[in-house]
Amino acid sequence: MSVTQNFPSECVWAFLSYQRKPDQNSAIMIKFIFLFNKIGKPRIVRFYDNPLESQRITVQKEVSNVCLAHSKQEGILDYKDYTLVYRHYGNLVFAAGITEDENELAVLELLHNLVETLMKYLNKVIILNMDKVHMILDEMIIEGYISETNQSRILAPLQLLDTVRK
Repeated sequence: MSVTQNFPSECVWAFLSYQRKPDQNSAIMIKFIFLFNKIGKPRIVRFYDNPLESQRITVQKEVSNVCLAHSKQEGILDYKDYTLVYRHYGNLVFAAGITEDENELAVLELLHNLVETLMKYLNKVIILNMDKVHMILDEMIIEGYISETNQSRILAPLQLLDTVRK
């Protein structure tokens, strides 16, 4: 039985490229994930390494300015000591800072998968239920590494919580 039988075909390549286990000496692959609106106001900020608070604020402002300055809907940019991957969806911008060892196209696909998962669960990408958005993000990325890309597996714990609450 193949490991990838339960995955949709478009997610198989992403799963196969992330079967490796991080070792103690490896650097965090995804440094941060940001969601911000068209005027640069942050909606979700998640750092996977632990910079100082002043560095966090500086990075947030600089990344939002860089992403909003480009007119493209999506892009991959070299920025400081990491690569910046971003994608515009309506009034929101999804951005990720990654190391040079990470696959930029896989992270771009991860951002798209995050949007699709949010749309499937919340029926829109408007960020109102922040706790649920954080739970979805936690299911997809653990300690800076992509852990899950299958939407049904990502949403299973949330749907279970929803049934318990009813």
